[in-house]
Amino acid sequence: MRKRLVLLGLLATIGARAADDSLPFAGTPAIGQNDTVPPPAPVTPTTEQRKGIETELEEFKAAIQRLKDAKADDDLIVDAEAYGWVVENVMRVPGGFINAAAIGRCSSVLKAGLRRAAEIKAGTAAWPHLKGRVNRAYRSAVDGTAQPYHINVPDSYDPSKAIPLYVYLHGRSHDTPDLGLTWVGGNDGTGAGSAPDGELGARVPSAEGGRPNGRGGNAPYIRVEPFGRGNNSFRWAGETDVFEVIASVRKRYNIDPDRIVLAGFSMGGAGSWQIGLHNPDLFCGLEIDAGVLGNRLNLDGLKPSQQAAIVPYGIMIAHALNASDVPLVAYAGTNDAQLASSTSIREQLGREGYTIKRVSQYQYLGRDIRATFLANPGQGHSHATGETARIINAFTAANIQSGRVTPHHIRFVTYTTRYNRDHWVTLEGLQQHFAQAGVDAERDLAQAHYVLKTSNVSRLLLTEMSAAQTISIDGDMLSVEPASAVRLIRTDDHWQPARSASFAGLRKQHDLQGPINDAFFDSFLCVAPTGRPNNPVADERGRQELDRFTELFARDYCGEARTKADTAVTAEDIANNNLVLFGDPGSNQLLARIVGKLPIHWTQDKIVVGEKTFSAADHVPVLIYPNPLNPMRYVVINTGLVAQDPRGSAGYGDYAVLKVGKQTDGKIVAETEDEGVFDESWQLPAANPHPIPGS
Repeated sequence: MRKRLVLLGLLATIGARAADDSLPFAGTPAIGQNDTVPPPAPVTPTTEQRKGIETELEEFKAAIQRLKDAKADDDLIVDAEAYGWVVENVMRVPGGFINAAAIGRCSSVLKAGLRRAAEIKAGTAAWPHLKGRVNRAYRSAVDGTAQPYHINVPDSYDPSKAIPLYVYLHGRSHDTPDLGLTWVGGNDGTGAGSAPDGELGARVPSAEGGRPNGRGGNAPYIRVEPFGRGNNSFRWAGETDVFEVIASVRKRYNIDPDRIVLAGFSMGGAGSWQIGLHNPDLFCGLEIDAGVLGNRLNLDGLKPSQQAAIVPYGIMIAHALNASDVPLVAYAGTNDAQLASSTSIREQLGREGYTIKRVSQYQYLGRDIRATFLANPGQGHSHATGETARIINAFTAANIQSGRVTPHHIRFVTYTTRYNRDHWVTLEGLQQHFAQAGVDAERDLAQAHYVLKTSNVSRLLLTEMSAAQTISIDGDMLSVEPASAVRLIRTDDHWQPARSASFAGLRKQHDLQGPINDAFFDSFLCVAPTGRPNNPVADERGRQELDRFTELFARDYCGEARTKADTAVTAEDIANNNLVLFGDPGSNQLLARIVGKLPIHWTQDKIVVGEKTFSAADHVPVLIYPNPLNPMRYVVINTGLVAQDPRGSAGYGDYAVLKVGKQTDGKIVAETEDEGVFDESWQLPAANPHPIPGS
């Protein structure tokens, strides 16, 4: 890592004056004004319009298939395929067209995709080498779809030299990106004049040095704008999109991995709070503009299943401590409800012991932490302007200049091993998931002697240990041999070196810790039943849930919930996917194969959860568990992603038992009768669990 530069001096010229201890707004973080405006009423294509789009779409898909059959480069194919995918998706989602113009746009978008397909066939694909604003795409590991992103490449870009990357997350909109339809707009042209049909010719803001008509300007970085799969606040598959976009850009362009900035506005600011505070070691700076965040300070008063559902995105204020390891600038207008979000983070950092002083009426500056908090007087939910924008730009420029810095002192908080790493410290195991866990780790400059304090941690991995000699951890003194990494395990409330890199038996660990929604960050396959159900009502509920989730994933994640019949699932499918099984052990062959290996017992007559028994005739379990056929992947039973609350509080824990019934209209309804989370060994929890040692 590069030498740390002192950033505080950058803003030293800003005059300080005495003022109150709080900005002119205080309150509870709320959904931004633009996020609460009702969407426009959708329009419906005429029969003739729909038929015309379908004909063009089939022509497009045939052209793409011919390229695949000819073994053309998929890295090029996906850049063309994204044009057709967004049209196909907007066609199949009810209410997908938000105005008449969107209907007409389908033809021009498909024509743009066909031009790319023709270039691939001719071996003349030019867009990968263009400067300026270019439409690119990647094939997602989540569902195999072609997901678009915008990139702006400066004129000065030299592929032989590493360049910084500025990742910008977009705000919510009711008319764009229109399920991706307008997202494939942009300008692939290289000269003056209008963009080709279907290319919107969007101008990069002048503040960034960009120019229209394909020229890249003089920005000292590549700027990328992930689509995030639409308006989902960059959560679950939307979060994965950001990381897949970064990986795609790094594959295609020479990116300096130590100079990646994460930024965003409004909904994109929410995504930046979440991704940045969960992964502080991945970025050289965070730039958060009017972003809402999950506003709970703790999980008091919630059942374990509610805690598990809220943890991924609903308790971000407690993660403020993680900003100690990544430079942060946060902004909102004084008349914007989202000012409360950045204020909450600032106040939490103060509670954690950091000194953040007011240096002007609308600015706070960290004295012992690289953090700046800003507001624009009289401004609502909008981008920073004037002097505020200048300060933000200067702060980010300094972070790009210094690059990512590896600290010798790490303070890190998490509630789940999904988010478990900060530079040279990885929390591999927790004593209790979905409760706050943390580590305070410090090493000397020679990296020989380490002092750690932990809470709710059962297993640690320390890297960069080639000079290590001693580790003091929670009062235990350990002598260690220098190595690239040292793994520690907590047994009987004392720490010792771990004998194995792997866990003995099932154990909650990174990417395998639940809750149910966790299965939808990664590749998944829905498995539909084909057999005769043991109990028809429960089986109907599973089929209804599959339909609900399929529509939701298309609408909210611009994706495809890939589905196979239980009789068609292969060994490769089991190896490469989280399996989402619907039906019951009578109707679904995969369920029948694993049902006897689950901690919840499910027979034709009953469902047994510990000491509780439910009738299988009108109850159905939903759960997540390491797949007995492949324990490094999940199996999920009878539910898809449940996540519609913008504050992240919806969803199940690890398991629930639903009472189901059929209404007079034939619709299956369900009520939760039991719910919970599995323990750290993926078993039902003890009736009276012991308190967490060291908490």
